[in-house]
Amino acid sequence: MKWWGWGAEGTEFDIESKPELWPYMKKILGITEEPKIIPPVDLEQIALSEPNINPRFSEVVKSVLREDQVNTDKKDRIIHAYGKSFRDLWRIRRGIVDAAPDCVIYAETEDDVSSIVKAASEFNVIIIPFGGGSNIAGCLEAKGHNGRMVVSLDMKRMDKVLSVDDESCTARIQAGVMGPHMEEQLNAAGMTLGHFPDSFEYSSLGGWIATRSAGMQSDKYGKIEDMVLALRMVTPAGTIVTRTVPKSSNGVDINHICIGSEGILGVITEATMQVHRRPECRDFYGYLFPDFESGVKAVNMCVEKECPPMITRLSDPGKTALSFAYKTKSTGIKPFLSKLVKAYIKHVKRFDSDKLCLMIAAFEGDKKKFREHKKKVNAIYKKFGAINLGTDPGRSFERSKYDFPYLRDYAMERGIVADVSETTTVWSKLLPLYYATLESLEKAIKNTGNKPFLGCHISHTYHSGASLYFTFGFTETPGRELDEYLYVKKTVEDSFIKNGATLSHHHAVGYEHLPWLEEDISSTGVKAVKALKSGLDPNGVMNPGKIIPPKDPFSGWGLPEEKIKQFEQNNK
Repeated sequence: MKWWGWGAEGTEFDIESKPELWPYMKKILGITEEPKIIPPVDLEQIALSEPNINPRFSEVVKSVLREDQVNTDKKDRIIHAYGKSFRDLWRIRRGIVDAAPDCVIYAETEDDVSSIVKAASEFNVIIIPFGGGSNIAGCLEAKGHNGRMVVSLDMKRMDKVLSVDDESCTARIQAGVMGPHMEEQLNAAGMTLGHFPDSFEYSSLGGWIATRSAGMQSDKYGKIEDMVLALRMVTPAGTIVTRTVPKSSNGVDINHICIGSEGILGVITEATMQVHRRPECRDFYGYLFPDFESGVKAVNMCVEKECPPMITRLSDPGKTALSFAYKTKSTGIKPFLSKLVKAYIKHVKRFDSDKLCLMIAAFEGDKKKFREHKKKVNAIYKKFGAINLGTDPGRSFERSKYDFPYLRDYAMERGIVADVSETTTVWSKLLPLYYATLESLEKAIKNTGNKPFLGCHISHTYHSGASLYFTFGFTETPGRELDEYLYVKKTVEDSFIKNGATLSHHHAVGYEHLPWLEEDISSTGVKAVKALKSGLDPNGVMNPGKIIPPKDPFSGWGLPEEKIKQFEQNNK
């Protein structure tokens, strides 16, 4: 990806195809004049210290790798310095690089990884595994290196589907493969993994496993931890290898020690995944619910009746309004039909336009199952007042489902904070959590002196609960942009923990969410993680500063207590 934003160089957000979006953003955020564009600095303006090369480690690397597998080029170091969180992009666009890796190493085999990790442990060199660089939780920044050489171990050359067991529906896959390339290889064998996160185009299998990723189709296929049957992970203490079986009773689940480990224990090199035959039929549909509560009840009933769609994406009124503004310009008869639908909703159904909630649901399977499944869901949605909008809204979502990260870059260029925070909780706490978090977010943004955009959608459902995915935005105040963002980010995470939710459902811990971890998993849970770390990585060379919180949880997080008090005084 480009070093200053999302996506490949030369790929930008297509605002021209969405004529209603920028006027909507200006209105909701109170922007009265066209803002000054804030471009990223030139690459040449970014000052990096000279690479800190450990000579003994370097000798080992030279003896086992080719010259083209090791790179100390400035641009490569910058690309590997951060992930793609708001904090990461805000800094990199201004040329602020606190700790770039000293070199980037491109592993091509598990033997490469083993040699590198062994030498790093022996000579006290930091290793940070790198997949696609799409992480937004601070998992990739060098923390706690204490003057040691830092290596970004890029896995993208380990990109093959090694084998597919058609009878068992399993596939051995190298961890560095990016989503699209993996699906191409699986599709050629008539299979799919069924894992499509928002970052799909620029994220890797190993990254998904290391961060407990969730995809858009997890209601059918599960989260990534539900798909892993076996894996291989190189640690400083040796290589973990688990057996390819559906389930086992072997004491502590070693797979799950590796899943979600964020590189602090070792480097995932390969996984055997549960895959699926490609479905005969597949399509997306849109529905309108009269309010969010009705939609939540419908989603819950689908789960109870064991018929949730492959994708369930229920937007609240704020996110629904953004989705309508996001649509592409219609031609032909579509604008006329759209006016008829709006008239029907307003005058016949008498929906309150300020409470409308858009549902995107997708179904797949053979022809019979596809029809039966859709019929069951439609009946449940209708029971709770939903209007079936047909396939146009659903297919529009499918076409643009990977575009939202580009919108954040567009907003940042115009001095607008645009970010997300996601969580999960049980059904009984879902609506109270939703309302409490919206209230906290609105108050926090107003405390910064800015006008808020707030939205939320349900993105994944389970027997006992669901994930809430909050989106928020506001214009920056020059001179205190990052302080404002961190204050709002802290507010939303505080609300999650206070209201019975988890700190993250699928974005990982990194250091962005680290201050809340102990409260989420308990102090004894943290001790368990520390014990694993010391056992597998006794010299502490694997991605330090992640998952294990410091004694003062907010030390080094970036927002001093006095600044929090200043914001809170603004509303008194």
